[in-house]
Amino acid sequence: MGAWSGLYPPQAIFANRQFRKVLLDPPNFEPGSWCGAGSMWLDEDTEEYWLSSRPRMKPEKRGYAVEIYRATDGENFNLVNRITKEELSEVIGRKVLSIENQQLIRDPLTGLYHLYLSVDVVVKEGDKEQGIRSKWETLLLITDDPTSSWEPYGFVLRCDRDYDFYEARDCTIGIVDGRYFCLYKARSKSNVVNTALAISNDGKNWIKLGVPTIDGKPQPKYLLLNGSIYGGSLGPIFIGTETHTVIKGAALTKHFTAYVIDYKNINLERLFIEKWEPLSMFEHPEYPIHTYCDITYDSLRDLWLITVEAIDPNYTKELGLNTEVDRLLLYTSF
Repeated sequence: MGAWSGLYPPQAIFANRQFRKVLLDPPNFEPGSWCGAGSMWLDEDTEEYWLSSRPRMKPEKRGYAVEIYRATDGENFNLVNRITKEELSEVIGRKVLSIENQQLIRDPLTGLYHLYLSVDVVVKEGDKEQGIRSKWETLLLITDDPTSSWEPYGFVLRCDRDYDFYEARDCTIGIVDGRYFCLYKARSKSNVVNTALAISNDGKNWIKLGVPTIDGKPQPKYLLLNGSIYGGSLGPIFIGTETHTVIKGAALTKHFTAYVIDYKNINLERLFIEKWEPLSMFEHPEYPIHTYCDITYDSLRDLWLITVEAIDPNYTKELGLNTEVDRLLLYTSF
């Protein structure tokens, strides 16, 4: 223990994890019903824990809202706000077909809360991409109080590169030394899905750095990282899930991983990867996690909070986009 320095080792966070409880249940337990895909934020000043989630049902409903929860103990959350996709459509002037991953973070300059939403938004008539009904892009909402109204800032990650022509979404965002770092899902013109890298000084104006290599080599044809980013002595460190498998439209995960983000060389240097073995009865034995994960350091209790969108083995008919049922689970690690 005394020899460890820098960021608390991601390997130890993984090795010491313990299942704690079901945080959120899906809207119902019918096939295609999910919750999760969000993130947690601890306000040390007020000792409040904030959690976001996306309730989802099978089409045509899909991801129909973003929900904000609050707790004083990091475990027992109450719903305090909700924004529906219809409300989003009205305020941005574009039809939102579905909401997915969200990232909740507090801007260090303004103290305002930033909520990054992945939205499947209808393409404007007259746009050059003819024949494309919609694209997944990232919308930023801002507020000084998560329980109150959120103001739309606008789209901050657009589908404007060859490598993210169809999707620029599912962000993992962290602030290290005052700089925003973002790893996000990028689906290219050729339908290759990779993890792309972007940076920002204010969380609003982003510079896309491209698709990073993995240990100096090109990414495989499908690589999706989702989790959290912390500062370490080696640089920004990603901790979370690594997904390579899609089954009937669902990106399914059974690996936990960590990378050093070498943003100057646009490279991800792997620290470790291990198979996620389910420690609860609420996780599918073959593929426990549906992509989404968040790791929050709880400085009030000196432990780590790990949330995963887990595929429930009892209610899931079969693995797939509209046949599985997902819960949000809480793990802790000391």
